[in-house]
Amino acid sequence: MGCPFLLCLAALLFMSEVATRHTTETMDIQSQTVHQELATLPPGPYIPGHFYPFSHGSEVDLFDNIEGSPQITLQQAFPFFGSYKATIYANKNGVLSFAKPLTKSSPHPHTGTDIIAPLWTDYKADNHERVVYEEVTSGPLLFQATHDINTMFPENNFYATWLFIATWQSMSFANSTGNATFQAVLVSNGTDASFVMLNYGEIDSTDQNWLAGYETVDGTSNIIAKDIITLSSSSNVQIPGRWAFQVIDPASSYCQKQNCSWDEVCKQINGVYGCGCGENNTMLNKDTYDAIETCSGSSGSLSLSRCQLFEAGYSADVLHLNDPTCKGEIQNNRLVFKFDSNTMCGTILEHNETHIIFKNNAGTTDGMGVISHVSGLNIAFSCLYPLIQSFSMPMAFQISGSTISRELSTEGSYQIHMVPYPDSQFLVPYSGNVTLEMNQQLYIAVEVDQFDSKQITLVLDNCWATPINQMDSLVRWDLIIRECPNPADGTVEVLQNGISTSSRFSFRMFMFTGFSGNSIILHCQVHLCLQGPGNCAQSCNGTLSRRRRSVDFYDS
Repeated sequence: MGCPFLLCLAALLFMSEVATRHTTETMDIQSQTVHQELATLPPGPYIPGHFYPFSHGSEVDLFDNIEGSPQITLQQAFPFFGSYKATIYANKNGVLSFAKPLTKSSPHPHTGTDIIAPLWTDYKADNHERVVYEEVTSGPLLFQATHDINTMFPENNFYATWLFIATWQSMSFANSTGNATFQAVLVSNGTDASFVMLNYGEIDSTDQNWLAGYETVDGTSNIIAKDIITLSSSSNVQIPGRWAFQVIDPASSYCQKQNCSWDEVCKQINGVYGCGCGENNTMLNKDTYDAIETCSGSSGSLSLSRCQLFEAGYSADVLHLNDPTCKGEIQNNRLVFKFDSNTMCGTILEHNETHIIFKNNAGTTDGMGVISHVSGLNIAFSCLYPLIQSFSMPMAFQISGSTISRELSTEGSYQIHMVPYPDSQFLVPYSGNVTLEMNQQLYIAVEVDQFDSKQITLVLDNCWATPINQMDSLVRWDLIIRECPNPADGTVEVLQNGISTSSRFSFRMFMFTGFSGNSIILHCQVHLCLQGPGNCAQSCNGTLSRRRRSVDFYDS
């Protein structure tokens, strides 16, 4: 059966548009479809570009529903401040309600119910007023909403799965002072994030009472403007005529970000959400926030109870070390601050007669806590390392070397190694059981671990040998005396001393007469020195002169 040419052409164009809307796959084509829908809006006042298309929505019969709205059952519940809304009402008075229709024509703040009011006032129903709604669960509008939300709220990695668009077009004020066109767009990802966009077109001034914003059953509200004509030109997201809000339950939203541990509980203190101490938390050492300090060479850390800090009024994200950029890291239920030789975080190095000290502070920047009426926090902590150490290496039986490890209750720990080598290259040490010939040259490296050689050096003070494994044996032979070779032993050389974390010397093997075993035991006394102007070790040029830098360590 034939048809007039123009009618067939119109049908083909319509079919082409429908096919395009249902088969587009890319974002560009989907965006183009959105603009096509905008172009097909019914005649009426100018519709701004930030409006969502509504030409395919369902229209509320304003004459059959003079005051309220029919119940609209949603395909997907909308999260709204802690509750999930399965039904909605698009009321003639410019209000979206959830529990029941809202029939009041004049705005009444504190309704005791959950509402979204893009523009609540009294309207009359003539012939050109329209209330149109549409629920969207697929298609290009979801991509548009995803883009809009991530642009306005860049901290969210949001993907929209659901929209509800309600548009009030050419609504006439009841006192005939003008009309208004506006829109509410509800957006959700279906789980834990939801937003409301309020879009405004042409709005005339009126002397009627009006209200724009949202309210919740518990009294939470947000009223967005004081002058009705500024709704179309003002914004809280830098898009004139658009206001946008995240409407997820604050506790749910903030508590999910806190990631509290099993013995913590998310709570609000003076308007701030954080992880407080739960019933299973024993709250040890409350005065120091259960501080645990660890020290290892040039590295140190301070671990504090996160929940105790929060209970006292200090949020983890406002605390830092001397360097404000050095924030703490959450590890399980603790806030851990760290520094090392690469990132000192404002750590100060000091020394006294007995120790080298690494000092830092954890606290707030401005001397005030994050929660009202809480003073500033400053926790001073330090790592102490004893300057002088004495240790031994049993040569004959443990030729590969020995390690001294010091664990100090309130002090830091470090390790000193004495390692023998066959030559002055110090590349491959002796290992296993080695028998050395009399008068054979032996090379010894003494090294301290875990310190940065740009900060700390190791100085050989005295080294000696004994025939038995007893450091204070009366029978001994001195190799190094006061940092220099023993003048009585012409085979000793101090190759490197006081310039890094490794010192080196050499001597020729000998034996103690009258003792069985033909073994010798090496012992050394060393100290640590802070790098800086001057020398940490004296120059051995034939006289035992005083070194310039170490005087503070020994004179008191």
